[in-house]
Amino acid sequence: MIDSKHARNPSSSLSLPNSSAFAAVTSPASFENLALGNTANNSHDPNRKWYSKLLALPAYYWVLLTQILVIFPHAVHLPLWLMLFALITIIAQLPHIKAKFRQRFKQLRHLKRMYQSIQMLGFLLGLVGLWLTYNTSFGLNMGVAFLVLCLISKLWELYKRRDAYVVLNLSLFVLAALFLMDQGLVTTLEVIIGTIVILLAFIALNDDGNIRGDGRLRTLGILGVGALPLLVVLFLFFPRLPPLWSVQLSGQQATTGVSDSMSPGDFASLSQSTALAFRVEFADKRPPQSDLYWRGLVFSDFDGVTWQPNRSSRQQWQPARQIPVWIERAIATVPNSVQLAPDKYEILLEPTQQNWLFGLDYPFTQRTDVSITSEFTLLKDSPVTQQLRYNVLRFAPMRIDPVLDEDSRRINVTLPKDGNPQARALAQQLFAQSGSDPVRYMQALERWINQTDFRYTLSPPRLNDNRIDEFLFDTKAGFCEHYSSSFAFMMRAAGIPARIVAGYQGGEPSRSGDVWEVRQMDAHAWTEVWLEGQGWVRIDPTAFVAPERVEQGMDALSQSQGAALFGDGAGAQISYQQYQMLQTLRRFSDQASYYWQKDIVGYDQDKQVGSLLKWFNISSVMQQIVWLAAGAITVISIVTFILWQRRRKRWHSADLPLIKLSKRLGKKDKALARHDNEGQLAWLERLVDSLTETDSRLVTDNLKLTQQYVNDIKQDYRQLRYGRLSTLDVSHAKYQQVLKKLKENTRRLS
Repeated sequence: MIDSKHARNPSSSLSLPNSSAFAAVTSPASFENLALGNTANNSHDPNRKWYSKLLALPAYYWVLLTQILVIFPHAVHLPLWLMLFALITIIAQLPHIKAKFRQRFKQLRHLKRMYQSIQMLGFLLGLVGLWLTYNTSFGLNMGVAFLVLCLISKLWELYKRRDAYVVLNLSLFVLAALFLMDQGLVTTLEVIIGTIVILLAFIALNDDGNIRGDGRLRTLGILGVGALPLLVVLFLFFPRLPPLWSVQLSGQQATTGVSDSMSPGDFASLSQSTALAFRVEFADKRPPQSDLYWRGLVFSDFDGVTWQPNRSSRQQWQPARQIPVWIERAIATVPNSVQLAPDKYEILLEPTQQNWLFGLDYPFTQRTDVSITSEFTLLKDSPVTQQLRYNVLRFAPMRIDPVLDEDSRRINVTLPKDGNPQARALAQQLFAQSGSDPVRYMQALERWINQTDFRYTLSPPRLNDNRIDEFLFDTKAGFCEHYSSSFAFMMRAAGIPARIVAGYQGGEPSRSGDVWEVRQMDAHAWTEVWLEGQGWVRIDPTAFVAPERVEQGMDALSQSQGAALFGDGAGAQISYQQYQMLQTLRRFSDQASYYWQKDIVGYDQDKQVGSLLKWFNISSVMQQIVWLAAGAITVISIVTFILWQRRRKRWHSADLPLIKLSKRLGKKDKALARHDNEGQLAWLERLVDSLTETDSRLVTDNLKLTQQYVNDIKQDYRQLRYGRLSTLDVSHAKYQQVLKKLKENTRRLS
């Protein structure tokens, strides 16, 4: 039911917009006054909730609030000095700050002149800063930074509502630029929150006289009701056309767990991180845990401290080119049955800012933008700056380089001339005792490690100059890189070609169980030893000390060893508890992020075609456009109908029969119809008077009967609207009986 005052006098509400507009101009809290530094202490109800006070903020403060949510999410990829300039700019626009400047400069034009000078100087210095920061190379980051600089500069001339509209519209572009840097779930939430606040700022600008903020959320809800269904329709049916141009997207600097060099200690810190590295979807059965070696880079050069790739001898091949000899030799060792049905899987790689990819030993791909090196490393033609989805093939078993050329042999047996004398002596001793047999030598070295008190730890001691000697004979505590580095050194010291492979090992199923997840804690390093007639053979010396690391995975190892894996003392216990808590939280977050990237961000042209065919049996672009138009028209029609229903006049159940009576009488004589500013009872009195004046045209008995009907209507109306019946529910039997009588009398009167 609607308020009776509005029902009787609907035109009374017409004065509200004029009074609001007047208040917006004259109120000290109006946009123009606050923008000029005129502050006022508006009285607020202390009993109101904090969110009610927030909604009641004047439009000027809403505009400044949007800048915080629009500009500062860019801090992760834009220079710090630009964010500092933005902070100073926002603070300088506060009315209290402007008021202090006005008191000092006495005149308003001096304040505007000072702000204009700062605007011009800040913009020019900002251009110089961008030029120095990005080294004159115009790219995506510089373009976004320039857009942010323009928005910051515009804030220095924020005086009129027109300026506010320009700022808010430019804010939408700056906010959308976040998607150029990252399309993750967190970024999407930031954009959604920023968009909501910008819309509230627009609403506040058009409702600046509303000092209580009533109705602003309702207006936002009405906008959302219309926008969200239309957004879903456009997302599902709008054709995914290939881009007319391509932009090199950039993302946050991500740590891969594998760098382009390796020294003892690098992986020890990374393996405590539960951050996601990549996800895998297997087309068929997943290989066993012990075979999940995700190959990355191969390190062949060693200077006594650091292992690095040798790029001089590395050859590359792309699928579109002729197959080279080293691939032909490898494929020739694969059984024909395996060649016909290789293992297929798909990897969703997180941004790494590097151009190498990962795949199971030994990976092949058919992507033309990815090449395969002679060491079976996948190299993309550009760094991975956003999530990358690529398909990989795996042929197993394979023999890599069954014939080793002299250059490769020389590179993989070379050691520094000096350093680590104890390890060299031990290698020569064990090799001689093994009869110079490489296989027996590796077995002897494994027995020596097992008989010595070595241990696997995430917190290994620091190593100095002779790192191999210190690890093997002093500390005897390390992580996978310590064992792989020492084992490769011992192989080379005996004249056996050896190299190190860096990547990941293992992983775990996702919470849903249909996706395999590999995390930074799965970062791993192992060795490859070249044996006559077998080629490169994978040897993981970490399994000598911690076989559960390879057989069950890093997560199972941390569960079994607990805090002891992180060191000794209370610090290790705290690190272990933090690791457990972060691991649980990150699993939930990664699962949500995975479905977001797969089903929303990854909803490309191919997925759209397949989904529309499956769900709606749409097989052509024309059908897709028809469905798009029909869906959009349906949504717009429904929203329009809802808005019309909400805005149309709602009459009291007792008023509605009289409204209908007025319309029927008005068709016969407009003078008999009720006026908009006329109450129902007053109109009935006037109706009797009008009928009495026309007595010459009426029969006296009919006039008396009409007067009786009118009196009955007035009596029933008073009872329903103001009498005891007005306190009853509309569905009450007595109420309905009188209402029925009222309707009958109005029909007789017409």
